[in-house]
Amino acid sequence: ALSVSTSPFRTQSFQFTAVSSRCLPSALYSTTEEPEVISPITGSVTNVKYPTQRGAEVDSRKIINYNEKAGEGVNLALRLSHILFASEELANQSLEKLTRAEWNFEDMAKIVSNCAETREEGGNIGWVNLAEFFDSSSSDAQREGEEKKNPNEHLNEILPPSARQQIFSQSREEGGNIGWVNLAESFDASWEGEEKKNPNEHLNEILPPSARQQIFSQSTKPGDIISVESRRGVHLIQVVDVMVDVRKLSFVKARNNRKKDYLFGRSGEISPEEWKKGGKLAGVLGGALFEDSSVDPTELDLTYKIETMGCQMNTADSERIEGQLMSLGIRPLMDDEYMEIEEVKNNGGLVAERRKVKKEKKKPDVIVLNTCSIRDHAEQKVYSYLGPHAKRKRAGEDITIIVAGCVAQQEGQSLLRRIPEIDLVMGPQYANRISDLLEDVANGNQVVATEASHIMEDSTKPRRQSSVCAWVNVIYGCNERCTYCIVPTTRGVEQSRPVESIVDEVKELVEKGYKEVTLLGQNIDAYGRDMIPKRKFSDLLRTVGAIPGLERLRFVTSHPRYMSLGVVDAVAETPTACEYFHVPFQSGSNDVLKAMGRGHTREKFLQIVERIRQRLPDAAITADVIVGFPGETEQDFLDTLSLMEEVKFDNVNTAAYSPRPNTPAATWTNQLPEVVKQDRLQRINEMNLRHATERRAKMMDRVVEVLVEERNVKVPTQVMGRTRHGYIVYCEGDIDELRGKLVNVKVDKCQRYFLAGKIVDEE
Repeated sequence: ALSVSTSPFRTQSFQFTAVSSRCLPSALYSTTEEPEVISPITGSVTNVKYPTQRGAEVDSRKIINYNEKAGEGVNLALRLSHILFASEELANQSLEKLTRAEWNFEDMAKIVSNCAETREEGGNIGWVNLAEFFDSSSSDAQREGEEKKNPNEHLNEILPPSARQQIFSQSREEGGNIGWVNLAESFDASWEGEEKKNPNEHLNEILPPSARQQIFSQSTKPGDIISVESRRGVHLIQVVDVMVDVRKLSFVKARNNRKKDYLFGRSGEISPEEWKKGGKLAGVLGGALFEDSSVDPTELDLTYKIETMGCQMNTADSERIEGQLMSLGIRPLMDDEYMEIEEVKNNGGLVAERRKVKKEKKKPDVIVLNTCSIRDHAEQKVYSYLGPHAKRKRAGEDITIIVAGCVAQQEGQSLLRRIPEIDLVMGPQYANRISDLLEDVANGNQVVATEASHIMEDSTKPRRQSSVCAWVNVIYGCNERCTYCIVPTTRGVEQSRPVESIVDEVKELVEKGYKEVTLLGQNIDAYGRDMIPKRKFSDLLRTVGAIPGLERLRFVTSHPRYMSLGVVDAVAETPTACEYFHVPFQSGSNDVLKAMGRGHTREKFLQIVERIRQRLPDAAITADVIVGFPGETEQDFLDTLSLMEEVKFDNVNTAAYSPRPNTPAATWTNQLPEVVKQDRLQRINEMNLRHATERRAKMMDRVVEVLVEERNVKVPTQVMGRTRHGYIVYCEGDIDELRGKLVNVKVDKCQRYFLAGKIVDEE
């Protein structure tokens, strides 16, 4: 201890930042710190950055590290569940069962957990704040029990903690005796006065501090299950979700004509007059006027329109974006909405004014373009679509323009330079966080959100486009490095969702009356390989397929490199799983496959097909293929045609190769002439059409089970549905009566890409 004296006139107050011993550098790269790269395809500055660089780290745990200074990272909290065991042996045995999908984490917790406080809730702990500072000087016993007592707490009013910290660090005396001051004191940075409150103190009896410290010291991601010890026993900890501060990850640029922060970052109520200055978006997001009866409610009627390009992943993302917008009070604009506009004509005062009211189609207040960058001219299509909306904004209309999806991720800030009227640019990983990003937009800023981020579970429910069939994401991103593909650049590294989150979403869909679910993933067979411990997609198929009430289960897209024969077996052994496989082969030439970096051979693909035909002889097989890849010879192309003849696909999505930004193949000098590409595309399309017709012709006079989805838009008296093979079927029927029902249809007409028939009794 030191005997210290001081004068009140010389006491100074300081604020310190506590530096944790668990502080590690983040692997997250800032968009603004990356060197500009000019795309050889678009000629514009591209958005190449972590984790999308070829050969870069593909572990999603290293995108953003939890091990940052307490309270200073972009991760705010982890949502955890646990199962408490008396011994490490029991915990390890149970972990093996969870890994093999023999048990569900929640069900296991309800049955075997020793934690009485969380057992009935399936082990749910809830959100654990990451802004917790652990005192390295405290003993385990102190951290496990009561809060460590500050030995100098009685001096806080006389000699505040910050002053004592300066004294201890300098080891010198100053005049004015106070008495003995205990040196066994650790300092927290936040206070001058009262003790800093531990944000997780309420969890001490359930998940003691030492256990939390072990969790925070490890790099984890949603879906991981790790083992930690505490005075209570051995905990199996499941990371269910992560809360990310997306605004810290965003690039925010104030507009030149920016309105001041009328809504956000302010305290107190906002008047209607202030709301009008901030714009309609600010008013709706703040909800400031909903309780003010003096304001016309129609002023708050904000509408949106969303245009979706590309694949099923984009469709699912758009549903999530729509769910977020509707939760904010922004509604979809219907196609039949009109507004009345009064025209006044005055002929120079010679005759009285003539007033004429005309109807004009209403335009949306919020425009969302969810983009795709797979095909050629993707960027140009975006600029063309946004042109009329940008013109509206330049004319002074109060509208919000949002560009989402893969082109947004690819181009980033360059989109703002090309079209300054854009308000928000966001990558696919932010589809369910648009409400957070719009706060900065409402304050008069332009926002770009393209940084890599852990993907949170949806806080709002997607607005499904169908009431019968639903998409459910199971894995985001792709770790492959195919030389032609831009997907790893635009969708980032693989991030598998926890099994329990997927199961809960499907159960909720079934409760709402959905009959069919399609599990989505850019590389769905890779599901679980990024988790600790690793999981298998085949186990997930069986788990989801066993959910009571689910009629049909599909999945896309498989990769021949990872598709195990166990997946085929799982489909064959799961009654709800449809006899349908989508497995892109891309080329029938091993030389081309090697140049593409596909990681599989022609023989491996045919082995998968053989397994499917053995277990499910009648199964439908579809695929994707690229012709005209750089260096592809005529013989390589003929090898592709021969593979198609051997398999006879139900359908193949064909495309001529087009160079994409940020891909190695785009820079190669052995590009093929466009005329060669188009010739090969025409020839392969002819074969594809012939095979599709042959495959459907086999269904003639058969009775097939059809799930009715919608009305046939061309023939209103007919309904449209699909077989388990994915074939479209039309038949006479009342959609209001049949939607969502399984009916038997006898096929009497087979066309290239659809079947037709009559509903019959079950045979």
